[in-house]
Amino acid sequence: MLGVENLRQELLKAAKSHGTLTYGRLMKITGVSRGKPLFAAIVAVDRAEYARGAPGFAAIIVRKDTGFPGGGFFCDDELPPSLRRPYSRASDPVLSTAEMNYVKSAQKRIWDYYSSAQT
Repeated sequence: MLGVENLRQELLKAAKSHGTLTYGRLMKITGVSRGKPLFAAIVAVDRAEYARGAPGFAAIIVRKDTGFPGGGFFCDDELPPSLRRPYSRASDPVLSTAEMNYVKSAQKRIWDYYSSAQT
């Protein structure tokens, strides 16, 4: 399995180039499967980013078919309550307009931060 710092470097490259990474690509580069193992790897990287005062990368990790994060992204307790989903909807890939707008805003924040940050 790829270490957290190596995973961070892959996500950092995507963020600096104003890009995204698919869950499938992350599974390939980390050697972990979808679900809890992949979620744990993403959480580990993002927690380290938050400790640095950075926004993390979760919003630029997307589904290949939609170009947006999966429904589980919206189960995070840190999201505004109006956007938070119950875990029973974590696998639902259909996003509302408000959810799509939130992701676009979060992606812009990530891209702006990592494009200008000394990382």
